[in-house]
Amino acid sequence: MNHPDHDGRPNVSALRRAAPWIAGGFLALMVLIVLGAVGSIAWYGFGMFNDQAKAAIHNNPGVIEAVGEIREIRMDFTATGNTSGAETFAYRIEGERANGLLVGRFVTIDADTEELRDGKLTLDDGRVIALGNSSTPASN
Repeated sequence: MNHPDHDGRPNVSALRRAAPWIAGGFLALMVLIVLGAVGSIAWYGFGMFNDQAKAAIHNNPGVIEAVGEIREIRMDFTATGNTSGAETFAYRIEGERANGLLVGRFVTIDADTEELRDGKLTLDDGRVIALGNSSTPASN
């Protein structure tokens, strides 16, 4: 594509046609690198929050009383999207005695700790357990 003219120099018009493509490719590469870095940082931060929220659920006596020993906790993104409030998240909990959906307000205590302040654990059998600030259950 970059063939020399009769005198051995590159064809300038071919370079001019290629320059926007080269610049565009370089710019696209830089944008992808920046987006990748930002995405990595956000994913790392979300992972830290998720681990801290799971620890708060594991430490909640009302949850333990309702489901028994917890086998698995995973965020329910659909239910979280349907909640209101920036601090409200939904987690699907599987325990030895029961399974359910916990929708709760998680508050950052410090860089390493989230606390489940209040919420509602709806068990698969229909029972609803309110979780308050004191983390004591109240069955409905």
